[in-house]
Amino acid sequence: MRNIFVILSFFCVLLTNVSFAQQIRRGLGDTTTVKKTLPEATKTPTVAPIKKAVIDTMPDVGVSVSPSTMRFNVKPGTLQSKTLRVSNDTKKPFNFQIGFQDFGAGSDGKTDVPVDKYSMYALSKYIVVSPTFIELKPRESKQVTITVDIPAGDSMAVSMWTILTIDQVLDREKLDIPKSGKAIGMGVQNTFGFGVNIFQNPPNVTVNNVEIMAMNFNKKTDKKNSSIYLKAKNLGTGIAYCLNYIELTNVVTGKQEKLKVKQFAVFPGYEKEMEVELPSDIEKGPYSAMSVLDFGNKEELQTAELEFTIE
Repeated sequence: MRNIFVILSFFCVLLTNVSFAQQIRRGLGDTTTVKKTLPEATKTPTVAPIKKAVIDTMPDVGVSVSPSTMRFNVKPGTLQSKTLRVSNDTKKPFNFQIGFQDFGAGSDGKTDVPVDKYSMYALSKYIVVSPTFIELKPRESKQVTITVDIPAGDSMAVSMWTILTIDQVLDREKLDIPKSGKAIGMGVQNTFGFGVNIFQNPPNVTVNNVEIMAMNFNKKTDKKNSSIYLKAKNLGTGIAYCLNYIELTNVVTGKQEKLKVKQFAVFPGYEKEMEVELPSDIEKGPYSAMSVLDFGNKEELQTAELEFTIE
């Protein structure tokens, strides 16, 4: 009750200051504009300490980055810019350095393999970021501008991708090493970071040619529930953004159930494997499963059917 009384007292004092009082009312849902002329002597309430008091009562939510994925469709010879927001919803300041990690897919089609930035599919060499270093005060948000600038030429009409990395930066602390000729010192600092997927699909690439290559049933084991295995391959020349869902039908009762929708991207020429777990309380009996794959073709969906029995 003491904290509530202090905040209410601050609120009453704030009503003598028009601009800040209006901000408080808007935060409570009041959008009414109030204009009032006050003597100069009454226009100097201690606003900064009150703002700090309000901030200190807010919970620490954490640091966030939005969006987590950015999609560009830049025509060779042009550029396109988008913004990324980094928010610090804590009571501590944080510093971040922005960089890139280009990658390719392994032979299994799903393992990430680091590649050189001069690789044909590495997008980082055509990206300009501003700023590259972010200092965030408590409760502060900042925008980062991401510009993709693709050179002109037919050879540039290919899909590319990269990961934009946002890594915390900490000042190195001095190590207190015992004064001994055999002493060895080692410092470890815990930091955190974020990765934002950035995809570039020029307008001329074919993105609507994805096929389901395999669909199998995996029986329940001691460690995991029964599941359905799927493998899809991108036969086009662009990055395919896919949605997949599976609909189960109990052949005996006719009961139908739609499993959780899976969203994923498949690079051109690569395969994507996934395993969809079945509900733990699924009834025993014969089932029919239909997998529906939406890969961006307005006229066609890929489907596959499978029959299995839950014992």
